[in-house]
Amino acid sequence: MALRKQPRDTAGSSAPAAAGKNAAAVAGGKNGAGRGGAAGGGRGASAGGAAEGTGFKARLAQLRVVFKITRQRDPQALWFTLAGFFVPLALGIVLGLFVGPLYLWIPISILAGVVVALNVFSRRVQRTAYAEMEGKPGAAAGVVERMRGDWRITPAVGVNRHQDVVHRVVSRAGVVIIAEGRGRGPRELLVAEKRRIRKAVGDTPVTDIIVGTGEGETPLPKLQGTLMRLRRTLRRGEVDALDRRLRAMGGAALPIPKGPIPRNVPRGGRLR
Repeated sequence: MALRKQPRDTAGSSAPAAAGKNAAAVAGGKNGAGRGGAAGGGRGASAGGAAEGTGFKARLAQLRVVFKITRQRDPQALWFTLAGFFVPLALGIVLGLFVGPLYLWIPISILAGVVVALNVFSRRVQRTAYAEMEGKPGAAAGVVERMRGDWRITPAVGVNRHQDVVHRVVSRAGVVIIAEGRGRGPRELLVAEKRRIRKAVGDTPVTDIIVGTGEGETPLPKLQGTLMRLRRTLRRGEVDALDRRLRAMGGAALPIPKGPIPRNVPRGGRLR
């Protein structure tokens, strides 16, 4: 009987021990999870800080690259920017000496100088970008795509073999057809595009612009200002309906040679 009672006693005594071990293991797991969560939270916070630092550094690097390229293309950009900062600062100091307290005018003049300098620098950067883009196919489309507001452009709706191109813009000012190129090609493309969309447009005003430096043409740096001065005559719903109708028409056919494609062409490129 004693031999039968010993296993029960040991089992009973080992059960609390096993339960204690399991509880200790669970408690250890909870503590470990807590440490892991704290460590994970720390890592997440450090990762977020690193991401913010990386973004700020990326912006500084981008600004440095833009300033370097602008200074190479436009050596006077630095002097105009410095003048934009120091002129308001000098005016603020003069006003502080003769009109009011100097400690009030100096911070105001510094803030005004920073704003003016940034504005001057951005205009010089824009001028340099326009100078780089001018004369290249698709430059006008790039200007319109960067404009603020509801300007829905469909680039290259008409192209000829001389790389003259026509873009179509739908906005609250109606339909604007922008042509790029030289000679008679852009004007012929404008006439063809206006004839093609005549039924879909209806009574909507249509404005045609030729980008260039010739007589009656709009220079690329003045294209954005010309578009912004157009009179708004359409509502948002009318713009949506007009854009859907014009997009349903598709684009013009590209100048691709017609006929069957020759096969078995020798390496020299000449057909026998």
